Amino acid sequence: MLNDRGFDRWSEEYDEFVKKSSVEYPFDGYYEVLEFVYNKIQSKKKARILDVGIGTGVLTHRLYKDGAVIYGVDFSREMIQISLEKMPSAIILQWDFNKGLPMELQKEKFDYIISTYAIHHLNDDKKIEFIVKLRDSLKENGKLIIADISFETVEKRNECKSKYADKWDTDEFYMAAVEILAKLKAIGVDAEYTQISACAGVLELLKS
Repeated sequence: MLNDRGFDRWSEEYDEFVKKSSVEYPFDGYYEVLEFVYNKIQSKKKARILDVGIGTGVLTHRLYKDGAVIYGVDFSREMIQISLEKMPSAIILQWDFNKGLPMELQKEKFDYIISTYAIHHLNDDKKIEFIVKLRDSLKENGKLIIADISFETVEKRNECKSKYADKWDTDEFYMAAVEILAKLKAIGVDAEYTQISACAGVLELLKS
């Protein structure tokens, strides 16, 4: 698993790498996933959106051009710089979301909180804890949308792991929807999951 310096070194080539790799694990369906998330955000103009793990801002740049107010966090300084070049008025903080949200954002409320291809850095217990914290940062009727490498079942995850054993990153924690939804339901949190590609899907949670 790459650290912040690894992502700094990767930053200039990241978008092109993903484009070339978007037909197989781990980025199979990458652009379809981003399009799915984009279409889930209805009130794009003036919507306050927090992107957790904003990276190079591929998705949020579209929302920014639509008139959304963009906030973001990422632990890579170089990726943040690329995002800010695309979105000069965005507020993007260098931060490791393993620690939750930075103090500067803890009192903010958002219409949407999104995270794409980032939350797999947290194990399932930390995912649940973080999801609950993010829900608290939503406005009423706000939505949390998490898109990531993920699978409907443990069996599907194991099949992918076996097929791509030479590429599988054992330091990352890929969701099985059946597990994460059960853990959320156990603490009274309703969510839904949509599988988009063979190795990616979207978890949605509405704050009502």
